[in-house]
Amino acid sequence: MGYLKVPQNKPFQAISLFSGAGGLDLGLSQAGQGEIKFRAWVEKDEDSRQTLALNHPVEQGVMFGDIIEVSPERLLQILGLEKGEAFLVAGGPPCQAFSTAGLRRSIHETRGQVADNYFNFIQKILPRFFVFENVRGLLSVAIKHRRYADRVASERNNPGEPNLTNSERLGSVFDQVFWPKMKSLGYEIVFGLVNAADYGTAQIRHRFIFLGSRDREFGSGKFRKVTGQTMTLQDLLPPTHHRFAPYLPIKPWRVLRDAIANIPEPMIEDTFTYSTERRCVWERIPPGCYWTYIRDNPDKFPEGLEYLLKGAYKSGGGKVGYWRRLSWDKPAPTLPTQPQHLATGLCHPEIERPLSVPEYAALQDFPSDYRFAGNKSSKYLQIGNAVPVRLGTALGHLLISVAESSQGTQRVNCSNSQEQNFKQLFLV
Repeated sequence: MGYLKVPQNKPFQAISLFSGAGGLDLGLSQAGQGEIKFRAWVEKDEDSRQTLALNHPVEQGVMFGDIIEVSPERLLQILGLEKGEAFLVAGGPPCQAFSTAGLRRSIHETRGQVADNYFNFIQKILPRFFVFENVRGLLSVAIKHRRYADRVASERNNPGEPNLTNSERLGSVFDQVFWPKMKSLGYEIVFGLVNAADYGTAQIRHRFIFLGSRDREFGSGKFRKVTGQTMTLQDLLPPTHHRFAPYLPIKPWRVLRDAIANIPEPMIEDTFTYSTERRCVWERIPPGCYWTYIRDNPDKFPEGLEYLLKGAYKSGGGKVGYWRRLSWDKPAPTLPTQPQHLATGLCHPEIERPLSVPEYAALQDFPSDYRFAGNKSSKYLQIGNAVPVRLGTALGHLLISVAESSQGTQRVNCSNSQEQNFKQLFLV
C-alpha cells in the first residue's frame, strides 16, 4: 500500500483520450469556474482533430493522433508532468463493437480492443481520477457473438437452459474482461448507466460511465455512505432533471423545442434533403410518429407498408428508426450518426427535411459558436458520436466537488469484500 501526493493546484490538469469532437471534454471543462483544463487530446480521426483544433487554440494544449502510436511517458514529458500529477484522464474508446445497433463483434474487433490502450494510459499516467464512458451495450455484449436466431433455437431446444458457453453468455465481456481489467488498476471505481436527459440534455441518450478514484475519495468526506453499503454512480450523480418533474422537486426534462426552436433554417451545406417521393411520405406522418402510423393508417398510404419499409418489412426488432418524425414537446431520441437514412430517420417536426447540423449540435449541447471540420456526413458523424456536453458538465461538477471535499492521499487496492459488492451490483 503506497502513498501519493495529490496535486491541489488549479486549474486541474486533464488529458483526453479518444476525444472525438470534444463533447465530454467541453462539458468537463465548463464545470465550476473552469477548474479542469485539458492539456492534451488523443484522437485518430483527422476531421475530429481539426474540429478540436478549431475550438482549442494550439497554444492551449497538444494534439496527438492514433493512440497506438502515442507513448504515455512521452505525453507526460511534453506536458511537463510527472506520473501521478495529472488530475484526470477522460475518454470513451470506440463503441461500435459493443453497440446494440451494430454487429456486436465485441473484443474480437479492433475497435473493441483499443480499450486496452485506455487501461495502459491509466496505469502509466496514474491520474487522480479517470472517466471512462461507453454505450449501454457494453453491459450485455458477449465475448463470442452468437446470432439471435441461434440463441432462440437453443432456448427452444433446451428450455430454461440454453446451450451457451461462458464466452457466449450475454454480459460476458463486462463480467470476464472489462471488470477484471478495471479492478486491476487499483482504483476505487463506481459505475452506472445514466440518461443524459436527466442532466439537462434535450435527448434520450444512455451512456455507461465508469469513474475511478486513485486515492479512494468517492467514499470519503461528505460522500461517505453507511459502512457495508456499495457506492453507486447514482449516489454520486443524482439527476438534475426528471420526466416526472412536476411531481418532484427538480427541473423537468428539456424537450426538442427548448434546444432547436430558435435555430434558423439551415443552409444547404448544413442539411440533407429528401427526394420528392420521400417528402410526400413525410408530409403524411404527424409529429411524434414513426412507421407504426403508416401500418395503422393504410388508407393514407396507398403505396403499402412493405413498399415503404423495403427490406426491413420482414425483419425483426422494433424498427423505431423508420419514418420517425420528431415532436416539439418530447426530448429527441438518441441521435444516430446519419439522420437522413431510412433506418435512422430524424425528420424535423414541421419541415420535410432531416435535422440540420446546427440542430444536431444543439441537441448534444454544443454552443452555437462551436465549429466542426469536414464534410456534411463527417459533421453528423462527429456530433452523433459525441457525449452530450451537459452530461460532461455534471461529471465535472462531481469530480471538483469530490476533490475539494477530500484530503485523501492514500492509494489502496480494492478489497475482496468490495469486489464482491461491485459484482453483486452488476448482477442485480
